[in-house]
Amino acid sequence: MASITALNSGSNLAIGRTQANLLDTSNKLSTGKRINTAADDPSGYAIATGLAVQAASTDAATQNVQNAFNASQVAAGALQQVSGILSQLNTLAIQGSNDFLSSTDRAALQTQANQLVAQANTIAQSVNFNGQPLLNGSVAGPQAGTPATATVTNNDALVQGAGGVVAQVTAANANFQNPNGAAQGFGGNATTNATIQIQIVNNNGQAQAVATVYNNGTGQSATSAPVSAGGTISGFENLNVKVGNITTADVGQTATIQVAQATPPNTQNSALTVQSGSGEGATTNVAIPGVSSAQLQISHIDLSSSLSSTNAQGQINNAIQTLGTAQANLGAQQVALQNQVNSNGIYANNLTSSQSSIQDLNYGQATTTQTLNQLQSQINVALTAHNNVLAGAVLGLFR
Repeated sequence: MASITALNSGSNLAIGRTQANLLDTSNKLSTGKRINTAADDPSGYAIATGLAVQAASTDAATQNVQNAFNASQVAAGALQQVSGILSQLNTLAIQGSNDFLSSTDRAALQTQANQLVAQANTIAQSVNFNGQPLLNGSVAGPQAGTPATATVTNNDALVQGAGGVVAQVTAANANFQNPNGAAQGFGGNATTNATIQIQIVNNNGQAQAVATVYNNGTGQSATSAPVSAGGTISGFENLNVKVGNITTADVGQTATIQVAQATPPNTQNSALTVQSGSGEGATTNVAIPGVSSAQLQISHIDLSSSLSSTNAQGQINNAIQTLGTAQANLGAQQVALQNQVNSNGIYANNLTSSQSSIQDLNYGQATTTQTLNQLQSQINVALTAHNNVLAGAVLGLFR
């Protein structure tokens, strides 16, 4: 009796173990995971959980970067509109460089130019992404400083063929690199964005050069005293402009000098920032410059004469160059944002794959194990039933 009882006890234990294995395998097959709780595999569970957190964080960071890219797309579209405005302004300025225009014609050109400038300001102030202004300069980010320059954009050749109206342009003093204050010639000693136009005139039978200077930021203008051949025009924008070997045959010839003031570096980090990675501190900046008429130096477009229209062309061309640089910088940032999205996608996918290899169930292996457990359970039940029959036969001998 003792041996039969022990045999039944062993069979019952085997049945219990097999049923537990069947339950565990069934649970894993139903969830598709090898590790459902920390009890299944403590270290594997910890690693898989950490990988899942990293993957989810990376996906969230990718959404941040995508939002930044979407904002840059809005800004890029608006910059393209401003580019169209500058193109139209340049066309008007070219039309204005025509002495055959009547005062009515010039008034119409000026009205249209004023409307285009106002439209550029509207774009700069109103374009935003989810309430965040994009083009008013508040998110321009750090800017590298630039030196002042004086570029001769037009220099008519002298009739005698001995060079042009302007022979040489040099800085008159160290204040040429001074970006602060009013410009020299307008009550100050700094250099501002300006246009210097030089025209050869007949002054009592003598050829002389007269310079007209336009301050692009304020619209102010000033005129120099006449200077003879080989002389130097000074007192404007901290420059010395040496006149060429002009004669009365050169009367009406002109030269144009575009002056760009120095800009000091701006280290203030006011760019838009988004977290672009799963780790703390993994951020990406998006800097978008302002494009108001003041920032592009087109607030004072004057088409009232051929001379002022020529000056306007210089202003507009500078604005086109400034805007082109801004568009190129924004495009480079967009490429970087797209690369970040792609990189995050690959990283998150690899994290998820690693998590899956640790936590997910091998269905083929689990199905085989389940089948074996079912067979073992059937065998154990059959053995137990057989043992019960033997025990009943033995007990019958004592009746």
